[in-house]
Amino acid sequence: MRQDYLLVGTAGHVDHGKTQLIQALTGISTDRLKEEKERGISIELGFAHFDLPGGKRVGIVDVPGHERFIRQMLAGASGMDVVLLVIAADEGVMPQTQEHIDILDLLEIKNGIVVITKLDIVDEEWLLLVEQDIRENIKGSFLEKAPVCKVSSVTGEGIPELIQTIKEVLEKSQGRRTDLPARMPIDRVFTIQGFGTVVTGTLHSGFLQKGQEVAVEPGGYVTKVRNIQVHSNTVTEVLAGQRAAINIAGLEVKDIKRGMNVVSPGRFTIGNILDVQLMNLPKEQRTIKQRQRIHFYLGTTECIGRIHLLNQKELSPGETCFAQIILEESVLAAFGDRFVVRYYSPVATIGGGAVLGVAPSKRKRFREEIIQEFRIKAKGDARDSIRKELIYPFSVKEIILKTGLGKEQIEEALTELEKNSEVVILMEDNNSLYWLKSSAERWGTRISNEAAKYQREYPLRGRIGREELKHRLKIDISLKRWQLVLEWEAASQMIKMSGGFVESLPIIKLPEKILSQIECLLKKWDDAGLNPPEYQEASAGCGIPGGKFEEYAGYLIAKGFWIKVGEYYFSIAAVENAKKELKNYLMEKEQATVSEVRELWGTTRKYTVPLLEYFDSVRFTKREELVRRLYEVQTKR
Repeated sequence: MRQDYLLVGTAGHVDHGKTQLIQALTGISTDRLKEEKERGISIELGFAHFDLPGGKRVGIVDVPGHERFIRQMLAGASGMDVVLLVIAADEGVMPQTQEHIDILDLLEIKNGIVVITKLDIVDEEWLLLVEQDIRENIKGSFLEKAPVCKVSSVTGEGIPELIQTIKEVLEKSQGRRTDLPARMPIDRVFTIQGFGTVVTGTLHSGFLQKGQEVAVEPGGYVTKVRNIQVHSNTVTEVLAGQRAAINIAGLEVKDIKRGMNVVSPGRFTIGNILDVQLMNLPKEQRTIKQRQRIHFYLGTTECIGRIHLLNQKELSPGETCFAQIILEESVLAAFGDRFVVRYYSPVATIGGGAVLGVAPSKRKRFREEIIQEFRIKAKGDARDSIRKELIYPFSVKEIILKTGLGKEQIEEALTELEKNSEVVILMEDNNSLYWLKSSAERWGTRISNEAAKYQREYPLRGRIGREELKHRLKIDISLKRWQLVLEWEAASQMIKMSGGFVESLPIIKLPEKILSQIECLLKKWDDAGLNPPEYQEASAGCGIPGGKFEEYAGYLIAKGFWIKVGEYYFSIAAVENAKKELKNYLMEKEQATVSEVRELWGTTRKYTVPLLEYFDSVRFTKREELVRRLYEVQTKR
């Protein structure tokens, strides 16, 4: 399940006004170090927050612009969902601007806004030239079609429009998944007296709760979450996409450093050899050589390593290949993680790509079977591919058709998913159906909500039929499989099932007004006995809108208060009493005519005849010419 907690970040050349812009947006200065305040530049990551129109609170990260602090920029950029590329109007695009764009492209940041700052110190003609230059420089990047906002952090001009643009871009952005294992790359670690060690970061996936057991990796430390703060407020839970400060138990500051991760224990792989798909930046002028020494960046991690090319002798600008990165220390990495590599010396961004997995050993070059294995990996981890498909329960045969993976590969992945309690297994005609547990739980909530919506729309119907529910939810599976889904949700106490009908949990009570109208009808029918009131008159007397009587009658029948005999509605109590009276009469007299029964019941012929026919149909009485006898007595003769 995805949550819409998203993080906004800045990028851009040094002294282009990133920190001042954040202060104009939030009222918070993100320069916290003495050296930052003295030199007027950001050295470390800074964090703030502000409220969008409508009240939604958004976190914002300020990254350094100076080339000496690219490591810090990369640590901040890895958690961004929307980036503000800040370009000063008096200088335009500068070297660090371009490097930041390259890095953001390599990290596959999808959404951004170009913010031209220092609007108050340039004239219109110069501003037009700068804007044209910016458009040329962002061509071909993820920012090519991004909105452009012009602001002055000094006068406040353009700030309201920028906030509205941020709101619009965030609304189109996709939140992070809470149904995956928790993972928070650490970007700061410090001590608070009386509390102990605190780490901060942006939760990339999953959720963390107070008291939860977590691991700090690499390192193999297992600890617990003592306290959590989000935007300086103490909370009991933090969800994917939110920035948090986590107070952890039993570890000292010296045990932890930036680049480690707070994660769900046992759910991630650690190693120093990574299988990757690597790209050399198109604008680079140098090739990447075999055994090229590099600086490697992933999340908040930075370490030294070498590139081991697998299917090319060297990698030219703009080219992509399969490779391994052999690092000097272990890192935590997962399939799909985006990384950046920079030359070892002189330090400059050269390329990046995607992690395909953590490898146990170095692989031989130019081996077709190895290259083919990497091609398969690049299409997606088997478990990840399967997770994406299991929104409904599917058999192994169906998963093969949907993913294109081999049977053995699928069965191995399903075994792992089952071991990790990530799948629900249903049985259909002796075949196992696999269903992602998080999807099953989401469907339970959605089914219950839809049933509740139906019950609020039609309170007297109460339950919704399974076919109607399937149609309303646009479920694309067979009715037979849909029944299995509903049975699992009912067993998990997400819904209540009765026959082919579904009710939400908790059960929705009828509104007081309708309850009062029902009580009124019940009293009228109880008082009338076998001479039910005229329906329209009774409805009006009980305040029931015209044409709604049948709906109320249907509810009272479903609840066992009334029964419909022919075209008439009777109180069940009255019918049971009539049955008792008729039985006593026939036990004594053996037979009775319609007229005799009418007099016995004190009603009219128009009600007596359908009631007697009803008793015939349920084999309580039996008609013989013009008289009725008890069915049991008659059949024994």
